[in-house]
Amino acid sequence: MKKSKYLLPVVFLVLCILSTCAFAAEYATDDVTISMQINNPAMQVNGVFKEIDPGNGTTPVIVDDRTLVPIRAIIESLNGTVGWNEVSKTVTLNMEDDSIRLVIDSNLAYLNDKKHTLDVAPAIINNRTMLPIRFIAEGFDLGVAWNSETKTVTLIKQEFSSDEYEFIMSQVPTYSGKPYTEVNSNVPLFKQYEFIDASFEHYNDVDYLGRCGVCIASVSKELMPTEERGSISSVKPTGWQSVTYENVNGSYLYNRCHLIGFQLTGENANRENLITGTRYLNINGMLDFENDVAEYVKNTGNHVMYRVTPVFISSNLVADGLLMEGYSVEDNGAGISFCVYCYNVQPGIEINYADGTSKRNESYNQAVNTENNTVTAVFILNTNTKKFHCESCSSADDIKPENREISHFAASELVNAGYSACKICNPK
Repeated sequence: MKKSKYLLPVVFLVLCILSTCAFAAEYATDDVTISMQINNPAMQVNGVFKEIDPGNGTTPVIVDDRTLVPIRAIIESLNGTVGWNEVSKTVTLNMEDDSIRLVIDSNLAYLNDKKHTLDVAPAIINNRTMLPIRFIAEGFDLGVAWNSETKTVTLIKQEFSSDEYEFIMSQVPTYSGKPYTEVNSNVPLFKQYEFIDASFEHYNDVDYLGRCGVCIASVSKELMPTEERGSISSVKPTGWQSVTYENVNGSYLYNRCHLIGFQLTGENANRENLITGTRYLNINGMLDFENDVAEYVKNTGNHVMYRVTPVFISSNLVADGLLMEGYSVEDNGAGISFCVYCYNVQPGIEINYADGTSKRNESYNQAVNTENNTVTAVFILNTNTKKFHCESCSSADDIKPENREISHFAASELVNAGYSACKICNPK
């Protein structure tokens, strides 16, 4: 299957951090979204209508509950190639590092020379070669969505260049005490033709270092789990270290962090959906957004386009952060709409992102008050309740990100500013 496709070993959406929509014009992307409808000779490629089988009027059909399509224009729209051997009636499809061979009227197919059994065989219908689209799409690591009401199948491919990455990272502000920052004025970077009102989830192949790529889903009740989450301890994401610190709530620095949360799609030990993430990233950065999406979907039954992109610098094994985007489809973003970059940091801990090793920042728990040159502690503020907490206080984890601030002022100074000490930890 796929190896690394990026000049820099980074997986990214066109995404992060466009201050303006001019980004799309300045940076060309390889993203492709193709939609086709049963018995319709036209397809949409990135929102533009084209013939599926130019000059022949051929349409997708359903055979034995599987969709068959004329393939050439589809594969070429995805920058792949199609070969045909008239003698053996064999179709060969190539896309980047992957190759698929199918034989007319045979239920055997070969993906990178590995044998697979098809649910339905390729066929010649009305003198046109028709192939099973789901097997081909999944073989080439494409997302696939099926809308049973409109009988529409959608293919999703997303790739990113080093130029896009460099531009994006130049826009990310340095971590300054808040677990996330808004990107693109908090407007998600989906294009109109990427809004899909049919349930699907897709996890890209890990790259040559074993790192996760972009994960995308149209979240719905249908995808949500009906059973308790199983063990994920068998997966060791890149950069994984089992290490504890007394100043980290819960002790463990790292979580096996789901890019698309279990509560949204029910994924357990999926290596393509788990990164090494700090507790701070998981709880303070991502969780509120995941909860909002889950609650919205449960209450409305609508779909939410949801995309999470881990950001790896150079050949680092631990992501510096990740981009989260959400958009409710049926109500045009009225219920859910966000675009944020969450930092994979842990206050008080220094992380080596190259391999995941870490150490306590001994200077973090004390800072100099420049007015009187006295040493003061680090406190966590709730700007809504006007409470301040010590770092190890469990209730500090419940502060909403928008109300959370880090302070180096002394407790007495915070009291003078209108704050009061948390009754649980009662910092002095």
